[in-house]
Amino acid sequence: MVRDSIPLAESPEWLLYSGARNRQRLAGVFAAVLLILAFVVLADGLLSRMRGGGSYRLEMLPGTSEAVSGPMGSGPALASEMRAFPIPADAPLSFEFQGFFTSYWFGTGMWRGLVHVSETAPSGTYALAVGIEGQPSSSFQTYTISVAASAREQDRASLSMVRRYTGFNPFYLAAIFGVFGIGTGISSFFLGRRQNALLRDLGLAEIVRVQPEGNFMRVYAVQGKREVTGKSFVAYDRDMNRLGKVIYDEEKNGIASCLFIPADHGLPSSGSFIAFWEREDFVGTPMRRGVFSPLIERGMQGMHDKKGCCKQEEGSRDTDNRHTRNGQ
Repeated sequence: MVRDSIPLAESPEWLLYSGARNRQRLAGVFAAVLLILAFVVLADGLLSRMRGGGSYRLEMLPGTSEAVSGPMGSGPALASEMRAFPIPADAPLSFEFQGFFTSYWFGTGMWRGLVHVSETAPSGTYALAVGIEGQPSSSFQTYTISVAASAREQDRASLSMVRRYTGFNPFYLAAIFGVFGIGTGISSFFLGRRQNALLRDLGLAEIVRVQPEGNFMRVYAVQGKREVTGKSFVAYDRDMNRLGKVIYDEEKNGIASCLFIPADHGLPSSGSFIAFWEREDFVGTPMRRGVFSPLIERGMQGMHDKKGCCKQEEGSRDTDNRHTRNGQ
């Protein structure tokens, strides 16, 4: 089978390029959707934290404990001077002091402890003020504690819309969306590189922008060729139908500027092509060609051979019919 006898739009290389282009665009759209979801979910989580007072709001179940910490204020303090005041006074809350420590960031004195919720605590919202005796009341840490009878009720009472409707922590969900979005974006990048390599082997450059220029059109294509000013090349649409000729003008930063001459075959647009080079034998690596490219090429060759055989059989039948009519 002669290579040039296969139309470019039916060649295995074009099918590989078309598949890579479709997968790259699909991966790009999917990555964009995932990253947008990650941003929206993260914003929902941050807004819920802001509305609830950040680390000063605790969502707890009966019989559970939560670690808290706060600044010591001015001067040294003793464990016996730690005070905790439930609000209201009969709130089913208690505080267990666990010691002093030095802040990791600024080296200031801090206290730490555990907030306990009674196992018989009814659902509701309570508060707990924790601080050191003798310090100004403004130095006391006041925690808003939302107690729910079950995890399901806790989700429904959450300030986060994502958690209310899905039951998932918005920060964990945003991290999952972000990781998959970045991973898909990276795969889209490598698919784009593979797509450009396949396009170069086909001898084509993709038009990225067009603009009117008098009676002609100025077209800009990626992967332009240097030192060919004034030469003409053929332009094709996305389905590889010939549109007309372009005259090469200049190349700057990898973008070729050409002048398109209308020929009543349609006008180029973003996504059309220019045949800058001769087609090359495609001997790329399996990663560049694609794992299933040999099967595609074999299938295309079989289809082409079958079409040739069908045409030969039709020609033979026509010849036999003519001989039969002549004999009669």
